[in-house]
Amino acid sequence: DPDDGFNYKQMMVRDERRFKMADKDGDLTATKEEFTAFLHPEEYDYMKDIVVQETMEDIDKNGDGFIDLEEYIGDMYSQDGDADEPEWVKTEREQFVEFRDKNRDGKMDKEETKDWILPSDYDHAEAEARHLVYESDQDKDGKLTKEEIVEKYDLFVGSQATDFGEALVRHDE
Repeated sequence: DPDDGFNYKQMMVRDERRFKMADKDGDLTATKEEFTAFLHPEEYDYMKDIVVQETMEDIDKNGDGFIDLEEYIGDMYSQDGDADEPEWVKTEREQFVEFRDKNRDGKMDKEETKDWILPSDYDHAEAEARHLVYESDQDKDGKLTKEEIVEKYDLFVGSQATDFGEALVRHDE
């Protein structure tokens, strides 16, 4: 679609590249584990390079193979005529300069991007679980009741921690 830049051919090339990377034995047939690696590449060490490559392709608008400050901010925030940036955008600019761009060359390379999106000390499942509790725990007791989960059902259905809602269907407690 020329209006939103969505291109099925590009998507097919990308998915095929990811599938080949996930297909460890190269038989062009996905085992359960290979298919899971295809769907959730960030969870598999041998797939992390493809996650970094896809992220860089998505954000690197000028095609130079790097993510500069404006591309980094542009991925999260569109000014849309606003004269003043929200405070969180200013904080993200500082994050880029102080922490993301480790070699201070004004852009993130592949290794800097990897450190950003796949930090070695970051547990995705734990972070998602903490997010679900933070957003749903209305009485802030650190525990979720059935009522609190039902109240935020849409959050849980969209969560990878519940396997996109599958965990809610499989359990009746």
